[in-house]
Amino acid sequence: MTRVCLLAVVAALFAASPGLAFDANKLGQGGSLPLSDLDALIAQSAALKQEVAAALTTAKKRADDIICSGNRFPSQWVNLGGLRAAPYTCDFAGKWLIIEATTRVTDKAGHAYDTIAPAAMKKAANVKETNPTWKWTTEDPFKDEK
Repeated sequence: MTRVCLLAVVAALFAASPGLAFDANKLGQGGSLPLSDLDALIAQSAALKQEVAAALTTAKKRADDIICSGNRFPSQWVNLGGLRAAPYTCDFAGKWLIIEATTRVTDKAGHAYDTIAPAAMKKAANVKETNPTWKWTTEDPFKDEK
């Protein structure tokens, strides 16, 4: 293996490293948003896009009519306060779509934050979600909260 190929492999492994993923579940707040706000994430998977379109047709709803919940960045996040992050749970009236994604939080220079820390809250400016995975369920994921 050439040195260039080896460096490319190491760089790819580093970029895929779970250490660069941000666990939005630790934000501690939830918030609602319309399914249409997830269009960019859903569009990353042709299969997910097709399943969502079929579910909307069956429900006779538009994406703006389906309410989802996600983790919310609280106001302490200077540039991200109020933004939502995966996982998302979307209510299709008796059928729920749960979408997970790899979440990457970075500052303006591209430095990634993988934990909640004062520096991250002050400097983080971008949230990028990739690699959506999903499942459908007929079991209410919020039944214990009611």
